[in-house]
Amino acid sequence: MSDMLFYIMMVLAMVSWGESWVSAKAVAGSANTDILMFYRFLLTFISYIPVVIFMKETFRINLKGLGFTFLCSMVMIVYNEMFFTGLRYGLASIGGLLVTTLIPVMTFLIVSVANRKIPAGKDIFGLVLGMCGAMIIMKIWNADIDTLFSSGNIFFLAASVVWGFVTYLGGYVRKYTTVLTNGFYMYLFCTLIAGALVLIKGSSTAVPHTFMFWGNMVLLSVAATTFGTTLFFLAATRLGSQKTSSFVYLVPVNALVMSWLFLGEEIHLNTIAGGLLAFCAIYIINKKPKPTL
Repeated sequence: MSDMLFYIMMVLAMVSWGESWVSAKAVAGSANTDILMFYRFLLTFISYIPVVIFMKETFRINLKGLGFTFLCSMVMIVYNEMFFTGLRYGLASIGGLLVTTLIPVMTFLIVSVANRKIPAGKDIFGLVLGMCGAMIIMKIWNADIDTLFSSGNIFFLAASVVWGFVTYLGGYVRKYTTVLTNGFYMYLFCTLIAGALVLIKGSSTAVPHTFMFWGNMVLLSVAATTFGTTLFFLAATRLGSQKTSSFVYLVPVNALVMSWLFLGEEIHLNTIAGGLLAFCAIYIINKKPKPTL
């Protein structure tokens, strides 16, 4: 297979990730958050089974790996709670840009704190730049606490922090199992936890019986999560992590464009300016220093 095919696969994966914000926005207000999580995780878990078999991955996992996978599942539940709640009140374009650009910044900050490592000067500058970008996107100068909640922005901000912890825990999981095997068990646990939450809270299980609802749920679960993630890691094995990671910059751009096309959401100047600052922050933090002679 040529590198060009893998580049196409990466673009398709990023399109599916960007589109997930549009699909999630389309279903966010149509059912209870707990039941949305349950169906998303159930569909993802079921679709992971043939992928694991096709990729000839093992279903075996040791107890330590299972323990870290369960922790990831708990954090993933919190992330999806923030994800759907933010989209219930806020815009998919803002969520897609704010969360996806802040995740690398938040992950770097969490890893630095956990490892008790003082960031280098360029990294501190990148962190500050990323925070400034987020504040511009959120129009922090106009916001009070009520506005932050009613706009969904506070939930998007929380989601980026929570996903940082998912990424951090994922680093431990990969010591004991593969990415796909971890995904299989993580979404199994997520399905069980979300189902338990529905029962414990007595949440409404009513969902629209329409093609639009279930079509978006399939896109959100199977296309974005299983299909997109599998393509991403398949391409990473061929192109390398550095080239592959650069494609992630397409996700917020896709989210913005698709939200404009399919949801009619306007793209404002502050969104573009804040997004550019966030992109610069990611670049600065990930830029490797030149080797000294």
